[in-house]
Amino acid sequence: MKTKNHFRHLAFAIVLLLLAIGFEAFPQKVDCFVITAPTKQFYNIKKIGVMEFSGNREAGQMLADLMIANLLREDRGILDLQSGFMGLGKKTEGVTYVKGFKTNVYTVIERNQIDQIMKEQRLGLSGAIDESTAAKVGAILGLDAIIIGNVNYEKKEDNTSNSYKGIDGKSYTKNCKIRSVSSTASMKLIEVSTAEIIGVETADVRSEDKQCNDDRPKILSYNQLLNNSLNEISTKFVNYFTPGYGLVRFDLEKIKVKDLKKQAGEASDYLESGNLERAFPLFQAIYEADSYNPKAAYNLGVVNEMVGSYDEAIEYYGIASQLDPTNSTFDEALKRAKAGKLAVEFLKSIGKPIEKFGFAAAGGDVLADKITLKGKSSDRVDVREYPDKGAASIAKVPGGLQFNVIEKQGDWYRIKLLNNKEGFVHQSDVD
Repeated sequence: MKTKNHFRHLAFAIVLLLLAIGFEAFPQKVDCFVITAPTKQFYNIKKIGVMEFSGNREAGQMLADLMIANLLREDRGILDLQSGFMGLGKKTEGVTYVKGFKTNVYTVIERNQIDQIMKEQRLGLSGAIDESTAAKVGAILGLDAIIIGNVNYEKKEDNTSNSYKGIDGKSYTKNCKIRSVSSTASMKLIEVSTAEIIGVETADVRSEDKQCNDDRPKILSYNQLLNNSLNEISTKFVNYFTPGYGLVRFDLEKIKVKDLKKQAGEASDYLESGNLERAFPLFQAIYEADSYNPKAAYNLGVVNEMVGSYDEAIEYYGIASQLDPTNSTFDEALKRAKAGKLAVEFLKSIGKPIEKFGFAAAGGDVLADKITLKGKSSDRVDVREYPDKGAASIAKVPGGLQFNVIEKQGDWYRIKLLNNKEGFVHQSDVD
C-alpha cells in the first residue's frame, strides 16, 4: 500500500510541476491542413469518368459513387480534429490557411451517364470491361480519362468470451462480438485517346467493429462496415491522381536566445491561435535578428508552408537543414515543401492556381518590448517630458493603448508616441 501511495503522490507532483511550468518542456504544436501532392500528376486530364467496378456488383457501384463524391468535394482531406490534452476534448473544425485551393479540380460526369451509354451501345454484355471498351465509352462522352477496376469483399464475425476479476474481487465474464469486412480493390486509369493504362493503384482495407455484453446489439452492420472500408479505398484511389489536403502537425521550435525568447513565445501563441498576420512579422524579425539560428529559420518556413508559399518555405527549411543537417524534422519539412511546390505548379498548369497570401513586411520595431496603459479609452494617461512626476506632460493619451518601449529607466518607460515624439510613462500607469 505504501508503494501505491508513493507512486500516486509522485504522479500528482509531476502533474503539478507540468502545470507550474506551463508545459515549457514541450514544443508548441499547430495542426492545420496543407496541400498534398498526388502520387502521379496528369497534366492533360480535365474531364474524367468513373465506371462501376467489376467483381462484386454491390461493392462496385458503391466504390464508383464514393470516388465520384470525393472528386466533387471542394475540401477533400479536411476533417474535424479531436481537441484537448491527448485528444480527450471535443471535436474542433479542421482549418486551412491556403487561399483559393479547391480539391474538385476535374470535371466529373455522373455514373448514370456512363450506364446509359453502355446500354445504348450494348457494351459490357459479356461481363468484364476492358481498356478499349472503357475508352470507347469515354470518347462518346468527350472524356480525357476514365477509371475502371475490380473490387471484392469478405465478411467475418467472431464471438469471444473471457473471465476476469473486478476490483471488488468477484469473477465476471466478458462476452464480445467482433464483426469485420475486408475489401480488396484495384483501379486502372485509362487515357481515352489512346486506350492506354496510364495509372494503376491497389488497396486492401479491413473495417472492424467490436461490442461487448449489453452493447453487442449496437455493433455496426456489414453494410456500414463495407461503406467504411470502401470510403477509405476511394480516398486512396482519388489521392493517387488528385491533389488534396493533408493534416500536418507543426512542432514549433523554441527560441532560447534571451533577447528573442519573449517575442518568439508571442509569435508561437499568435500562430497557435490562427493569427498568422501577427505571427509572420515576428517570426521574420526574429530570423533577421538571428539569421544563423536554424530554429528561427525553421519557424519562418512553417508559417510560409501553412499558407502555401512553398518557394519561401523551401528557402527557410533549406537554411535550417543546412545549419543543422542532423535534424530530421528540418529535412522532412524540406521534402514536404518540395512536394507541395510540385502540387501548386500542377494546379497552376491546369488553370487552378492558389491565391498568394499577403503578409505585411516586418517593421523595424516589431521585436520591441510593449506596454499597455491602464484604464479605458475615456481615461487619459500623462506622458512626461522626462522621467519625473513633476515633469511637464507632453501628451495625454487614452488608456488601453499599446506602445513600443524604447528603454526602461528605473520606474519609467520611454515610449514612442503615434506622432513619433518620445516621452516617459510611470510604471504605475501600466497594466
